[in-house]
Amino acid sequence: MKTKQKVLIVCLLVLFIGASVFMSFNMISRPTYEFSYIENYKDTGKSGYVFDGFNGNGSTPEIHIDHPYSKVNGNWVPDESKDVIGVDNYTLVSDEYVKYIYIGPTVEHIDEQAFVYCKQLRAVYVDEANPNYCDVDGVLYTKDMKTMILYPICRCTQLVYDDIAEYGDVRNIGLDVKENYDINGKDDAELFTALHKQIRETNGDDFTQAMFDEMLEKKVTAPYIGTYYVLKEKTAGSLKVEKAWSCDEKYTVPDGVERIAGNAFYKCDRLIEINLPDSVKEIGNMAFFKCYGTSLIRLPDSLESIGNDAFSYCENMRYAIFIPETVKHIGHHAFYKCNNDLKYYMGAKSDDGLDLGGRWQARSDNKFEADPPLWGTTREECDKYNQELYDRDAKEAEEAAKNAEPTNSSNSSKSEVNTTFIKLIMVFFFIPGFLYIGVQVIRAMFKEDFLMTKRGKRKLEAIKKEKEAIHQSYVEAGALEMQENPAEEPESTDNTEDSEEGGDE
Repeated sequence: MKTKQKVLIVCLLVLFIGASVFMSFNMISRPTYEFSYIENYKDTGKSGYVFDGFNGNGSTPEIHIDHPYSKVNGNWVPDESKDVIGVDNYTLVSDEYVKYIYIGPTVEHIDEQAFVYCKQLRAVYVDEANPNYCDVDGVLYTKDMKTMILYPICRCTQLVYDDIAEYGDVRNIGLDVKENYDINGKDDAELFTALHKQIRETNGDDFTQAMFDEMLEKKVTAPYIGTYYVLKEKTAGSLKVEKAWSCDEKYTVPDGVERIAGNAFYKCDRLIEINLPDSVKEIGNMAFFKCYGTSLIRLPDSLESIGNDAFSYCENMRYAIFIPETVKHIGHHAFYKCNNDLKYYMGAKSDDGLDLGGRWQARSDNKFEADPPLWGTTREECDKYNQELYDRDAKEAEEAAKNAEPTNSSNSSKSEVNTTFIKLIMVFFFIPGFLYIGVQVIRAMFKEDFLMTKRGKRKLEAIKKEKEAIHQSYVEAGALEMQENPAEEPESTDNTEDSEEGGDE
């Protein structure tokens, strides 16, 4: 086959494979926005568009839910002649880009699982004209304020941004400063390069140009949940930046709320304390699922129902919890994988009339059953037990703080000694050894005189000549010996055989 024909076949094959991959990708990829027109939506008698799918990317930090979107000339454009009346379940799931959600006035129904684990979500804002929903500082509620629907995971970030924008500093949320950076440079480009390098060297964080620009504009940037780089001072040739961590956020649900919806605080693992009002009657399924940081939640005396997996994986809940007598239902795995030492003080005298789901208590992995709850107790008894734990933890923390500095300095000095020792070993033993081995391998592969000096090459040549001379003398001595003592004819073996036969006889 000729060369041109081969090239043509290869080109056609490449085009075919590329087209197949492109078509397959387009077939399985979801569009950014998905809407469905539904008649008699949720038996309300109303028909309209429902927002039921979203596949975000880095270019969609916020979404507006008021009109359905369609693609025009490669861009997503809202059709203002049509209205969105609902948001279906799992519309946004594990989204990594959306920071703000805006709910329009025509939205009449939002499923409680519409926005699940939006990792960068800072706030949900609702149009004041919406008759069914509202927001309180970015937290989503029903209009009558009886159901709390969603607490955005990164709401703490928005509070930091709002504080700095209004006051120039952080007031409404505690920030624990971890590191300080003093940066010098002749312009912004040099300042960014120097700050980026320092951050990478100190803690390995990735600090991008976009984060730097945002910090210069808003005085703060938040690359990760709970992590902030705050600009404290800027001159023409210098920056003062603080890396801070929000680790003590608290949230109080407003009085009058009767229901905490399912998934309301799903994976809000930066919340340390959540206060529920005495009006709360129901906690939905997975309402506080994987709130790792939350150490204690006070269950109000009005509470009647705790949903499935409501507090699952709240691993920091190490204090006792009081479940009032008013509670008639505790769902399966309600406190699953909470701290194994978690005690349950029950207001009820027994489990009669109490609907208990399977494995509702936390238990140790090496136990078949959890420790039985303490029946017929009071909140005062539970509070007394917790106070003892608080005092113990406070004492341990105080002692740890006293011992931290000398221990850290001792460990630091030991670490420096170990590092220096390792460096010396590398310099004086390993590096020369590896170099020697490498040179010998290269010599064996190429030439013996590889990387030799002139003196070394002359010495090597003299050794070779000496070896050849010795070899030649041995050869000449052997030849001379052969001439002086020619080899004798070997004796016949017949006599030997005869003698052996005679001996046998």
